[in-house]
Amino acid sequence: MITSEMRDLIERNTIGFVATVTPENAPAVSPKGTTVVADASTLLFSNIRSPGTIRNIAANPAIEINFLDVLARKACRVRGRATYFPRGEPRFAAYLPQFSRWESLVPMMHGIVRVDLSSAEIVHSPVYDLGTTEAELIAQWRAYYSG
Repeated sequence: MITSEMRDLIERNTIGFVATVTPENAPAVSPKGTTVVADASTLLFSNIRSPGTIRNIAANPAIEINFLDVLARKACRVRGRATYFPRGEPRFAAYLPQFSRWESLVPMMHGIVRVDLSSAEIVHSPVYDLGTTEAELIAQWRAYYSG
């Protein structure tokens, strides 16, 4: 399900915008910065300051995460069901080594969310339909953001 292109996009753009549903049935979006591709059908992210997200997952495990490459104007959208493992549970300890890239944040991690994916897709900007290449877009947006 997670292709090499998706994995690369997720690992380069580690901010994932996590969408959940509140107990009041309202949408909620929260950025998460510690996402790991565990395997082709599983993502993990840590709970550092996510009480709302964790509350929402407990009420409704449906989740969507979008990772955006601002320069390339493409995204990876994944959907699935989330399960939360607080610090102290065996699964937390089992998953923790996958977060070695964020070693300094480990003491602040209250738990780990596992997302079992039901779908994953790459989403391209409509500008690709005009024949624009990824390299052209990256150059254009680097120039824009650098001044």
